[in-house]
Amino acid sequence: MAPAERAEQKGDREQNPSLVLGTAGHIDHGKTSLIQQLTGTNTDRLPEEKARGITIDLGFAVLELDGGTRVAVVDVPGHEKFVRTMVSGAAGMDMVLLVVAADEGVMPQTREHVAICDLLAIENAVVALTKSDLADEDVLELAQEEVAELLAPTTLHGAQMVPVSSQTGAGIDDLRAALLSLVQNTTPRTPRYGPSRLSIDRAFAMKGFGTVVTGTLLGGDFKGGDNLEIHPKETKARVRGLQSHGEARDRVGPGSRCAVNLQGVEVSELSRGDVLAKAGSIVSTTAFDVEIRWLDSSPEYEGTVAIELLTGTAERRARLAPIGADRFVPGEHAFARVHIDGEPVPLMIGDRFIARGFARNAGTGGTLGGGVVLDVAPPHRRRSDPALVRELGVLHQGGIPEGIRERVLRTGMTGAVEPDLAIEMGLSHKELQQAISKLEDDATLVRAGGQRWFGAAVVARMEARLLEVLDAYHIAEPLRPGMSRGTLRGQLPENVRPEGAELAIQRLEERDELCVAGEFAWRRNFEPTLDADSEVAITKIREQSKGAALEPLSVKDWSEQLGVSQEKFRDLMAYLERNEEVVRAPGDLFFDRPSVDALKQRVLDHFSEHEEMDTKTYKEIIGTTRRTAMPLMELLDDLHITRRVGEVRVLRSG
Repeated sequence: MAPAERAEQKGDREQNPSLVLGTAGHIDHGKTSLIQQLTGTNTDRLPEEKARGITIDLGFAVLELDGGTRVAVVDVPGHEKFVRTMVSGAAGMDMVLLVVAADEGVMPQTREHVAICDLLAIENAVVALTKSDLADEDVLELAQEEVAELLAPTTLHGAQMVPVSSQTGAGIDDLRAALLSLVQNTTPRTPRYGPSRLSIDRAFAMKGFGTVVTGTLLGGDFKGGDNLEIHPKETKARVRGLQSHGEARDRVGPGSRCAVNLQGVEVSELSRGDVLAKAGSIVSTTAFDVEIRWLDSSPEYEGTVAIELLTGTAERRARLAPIGADRFVPGEHAFARVHIDGEPVPLMIGDRFIARGFARNAGTGGTLGGGVVLDVAPPHRRRSDPALVRELGVLHQGGIPEGIRERVLRTGMTGAVEPDLAIEMGLSHKELQQAISKLEDDATLVRAGGQRWFGAAVVARMEARLLEVLDAYHIAEPLRPGMSRGTLRGQLPENVRPEGAELAIQRLEERDELCVAGEFAWRRNFEPTLDADSEVAITKIREQSKGAALEPLSVKDWSEQLGVSQEKFRDLMAYLERNEEVVRAPGDLFFDRPSVDALKQRVLDHFSEHEEMDTKTYKEIIGTTRRTAMPLMELLDDLHITRRVGEVRVLRSG
């Protein structure tokens, strides 16, 4: 989805959208101390963190700024061992507070954290040059130049730098002012469109409340009482309560850091990386297509690469295979397919990810690259297929309508249904309908059966096949007026859905290329024809039917007398029936039409003087044996002349 269209989808849902500020930076550069100075909260909550004096897990606080502005803060660890944890925190950030110690300058994890922020497309930042009280003017200036050089080629370029000291408090007011300006000028990075979902970064039990999870809410709202699914296991749960910024809420909007009290699920069933979402709104997958940027500092790899995949708060072992190329080249962008080893990962298109290797590289540690998810339900095609490369180019550069079009076209004769499109596109039902309304006049797509879509070229192939089948049928069966619609539909490939077949038939009928009546279809201008043998048989049937009147032969006797199969005889009688020369009655009997018309008149004459007719009288009027009398009574009922009431028949009114 193109960036401009994402912004359009975010809409104007909140005048003051919730934003998340995250830290980044090398270990021991003072991130946690600075957050405590800014918020009054020590985000190191674990005993091990307090004992070792380093951040191990994510920490959370609320930053109060002038004018009542409140911002959620995520403090991440700076140690190389905990980069996975740093990425899970960065995934929900809208802006970053990069912390660099003025007396040490740029260090290895500074570089890797900046690379990760760049790959995650975080664009809004302030740099805090901490420990400025330990650096003289020259050292401070050198640190500023080093940071500016590091940020220049990244999305964080131009970030304001503020020298501070958490020990003396110097520069803290300036930093707060810089952060307020950052908040006021930041557009949310995390999605404010699509289904509601929360990637879990913490899960714990709280006495008196039960299971609680925390994370950054994306897409839409969560409300008390919502029924949710926990992916990828699809465990069911219900929202018992909500908190944001430490306050109980009935509703929490997208972009908010929140705690969700869940009912119906145990803490033991949850883990970091699981995703809370509305039922049927998100897909968990083991294969998906991406656009990835390989870092300049990463080695070149040929073929498939084993990686550690980090997306949202989830981490998985995976294999990364290039699409349309045979290798990953430093500094270049590429399309690739990711194959997850093990449990599926919940994803939506547009989600960002980081790919890490299992060995350190110069400058950015284990981080190899990162990018954006383009397709969570990729087609089964060779990775060298040029059509796949073209399609991914459209999915990467195009907007929502283009994404829908590509997904419909690739489904071929199966077609695509709107609920599946909504999940694959990461859109709510309403958002999908808005996008599809723009495709109603698109000549490349055709809607069938309300919610299924086909490529117009695919429907044209169906139509051509149907006409071909009908033409062949009329040549093989010149006596029959048409082919049953069920049989005709069955001549299309097995993967064609009924909506597609009916759409093709309907379009051909609208163009006057075929006719449909009841359950039969035939080519426009086709007329059943009789060969010489059929002409002879028809002549005999006419003569004998007229002579038999209301005592015709059975189908078996007719066919034996004529020397034709019963199927052939039925075709001949159908021909006469269409010409209104015979009438078919229950019991598989065929009567001479003038004889039936005469019987109808005798029955009407009876009812001109009587209100009802008993069976004995009816048989006398018919004047035949029981073999044909009963079917004739049923025939006149079917023709809406009479109606049975108990043991008698009455004239049907109207």
